Amino acid sequence: MTLRTWGRLGVIVLAAVVVQVGVLNQIVVGGAHPDVFLLLAISAGLVAGPQRGAVMGFTLGLVADVFVQTPYGLSSLCYVLVAFAVGLAAGTVSARPTLGFQAAAALLGGIGGTLLFAGLGTLIDQPSVPRHQLAVVAVVVAATCVLLVNLACRLLEWTLVVAPGAHHDAGAFAGGTAR
Repeated sequence: MTLRTWGRLGVIVLAAVVVQVGVLNQIVVGGAHPDVFLLLAISAGLVAGPQRGAVMGFTLGLVADVFVQTPYGLSSLCYVLVAFAVGLAAGTVSARPTLGFQAAAALLGGIGGTLLFAGLGTLIDQPSVPRHQLAVVAVVVAATCVLLVNLACRLLEWTLVVAPGAHHDAGAFAGGTAR
């Protein structure tokens, strides 16, 4: 990736921090709030493919972990898995994913990411959301992801200078070549 791309990505991450901490954390529906970092991880998988999306999901998770009181790296693990899975699914589509595909990926990624985070938290004996409220959290996060996924995908296409719907190879992201 070029210095310009890294700079754009830094701006997007900084903007995500401001939006999450300053705006979305104040919007509480049924005890839950949207998660812009999960949205960006899902969008990274859609735009950049499984490997590049996973790298971006991991990075977004590290930043997100600064703002939550869970073990450092838990969000990264969830986001990397979600971004990779969404990227694999997007790779099965030969052209740019349609709005319907993006919405379905955002819905499943939002629900899956929320349940994965809660499940892994339970496995490592972290205090978690009560089971009766977990469904509300998953719905709020997934609904927000569905509503904003197209905007986030367009933003990441600009950030990565990716032609809409085109997935560059993983080696280009890491600086090497993929064969």
